[in-house]
Amino acid sequence: MRLFLTQLLAILLLAQAPAIWAKDRLIILAGQSNMMGRGKVNDLPATYKTTPANVTFFYQGREHPLAKFAWFGPEVSFAHDVARAFPNDHIILVKQAASGSLIQQWQPGQGLYKALLRQVGFATDAEENGKVDAILWMQGESDARSAPDVANQYGSRFATLVSSLRKDLQSPDSLFIYGQVSLEHPEHNDTIESVRSQQKSAQSQLANALMIPTDNLGKLDDGIHFNAAGQMELGKRFAKAYIQRRQ
Repeated sequence: MRLFLTQLLAILLLAQAPAIWAKDRLIILAGQSNMMGRGKVNDLPATYKTTPANVTFFYQGREHPLAKFAWFGPEVSFAHDVARAFPNDHIILVKQAASGSLIQQWQPGQGLYKALLRQVGFATDAEENGKVDAILWMQGESDARSAPDVANQYGSRFATLVSSLRKDLQSPDSLFIYGQVSLEHPEHNDTIESVRSQQKSAQSQLANALMIPTDNLGKLDDGIHFNAAGQMELGKRFAKAYIQRRQ
């Protein structure tokens, strides 16, 4: 009887022990509404409604399961694909997004930039790991529909954002993977093309920066926001780019 109780206690203690991972992969997701997500959780496949065992997701200052809210962004399919690719690693995702935001609001010292650093701080305090492996960025739609003097500064502000985040997060070798904006608006054709062109050029101007296309992703009727299928595909494209560069 004593042996049985000893064995039972050992099993219980083992079950409660934290998992030991080969490596922590801290990944930030940031941007505006297409990063926040307009996909309906009800449209997700059943397999996407659970969080992989090796994934921890931080959003709005706390740890949450994936697909907890009514809406989702690219984090869901990204998490599942990366978790499968690196099953022995701990995937730590930190998401911070603001609908309708301009890249100017994400510059160093601005409110959204400070908020992003705070979000990362919540995760690193919990996980005791501060090195960021990658930053996923989906933003630029607001700049592309702004006045030319705003749109034409996108590239320089984007470069400032990338270099500043790497410096402030003490992660100079982090990947920066970003989606090219995809929208149509007859009144803003020139500024849309300006932002898209600057995003494309950034790949060759910035180290470890990689742009993914979004032109053929499914959208809502507004022609700006990705629908559930579009969000799932966006996450998979982010994941494919990340996995190819980190395997």
